[in-house]
Amino acid sequence: MRRILVRTAAGGRIISVMKHGLPLVVTLLVLLCALEAHAGQHIYRTGVLKRVGVRDLNMRLPMPTAPGQPDVDIPLHVGINYQFEIQSDTIIYVATCWSKGKRNYGSEWIVNDPAEFRFDKDKLFLKRPGKGELRLALLTRLRVRDSQDESTSGQTSIEPLPAFATQHTVPECR
Repeated sequence: MRRILVRTAAGGRIISVMKHGLPLVVTLLVLLCALEAHAGQHIYRTGVLKRVGVRDLNMRLPMPTAPGQPDVDIPLHVGINYQFEIQSDTIIYVATCWSKGKRNYGSEWIVNDPAEFRFDKDKLFLKRPGKGELRLALLTRLRVRDSQDESTSGQTSIEPLPAFATQHTVPECR
């Protein structure tokens, strides 16, 4: 009897197949290849870009002057902070990144246009209009609720949802 051994891509179990089980081996190999090809693809959510905030990050550098005189503060530009608000269904996601340079990441998107995004732990990846993604730190999530009370009908309230992480490392925009 001839035996054919097949080892899975993850290095797991060895499947032993008799010579008449060759179609099974071919089917398994095709399935494994299809799974590995699909593993690199990301699943995106869709939403609406509600706000893009751009803010200069400056700090003051105190320079000593003559004794008895007040220090002079010299403004020092350290970068630009970008903050994005994306609404998907009843959830608003607030995410941010920063850039050392003057590249305007905010001009790539138009407010109230559809936006595609995905999550990876506490990071939000916003799909760029051209190609690629912008990596952002997910700061918070907010739930939007329409009021059912007659005295405040038509008003919207926002309540924070539990945070993903207590500390955020804001990534550089890339």
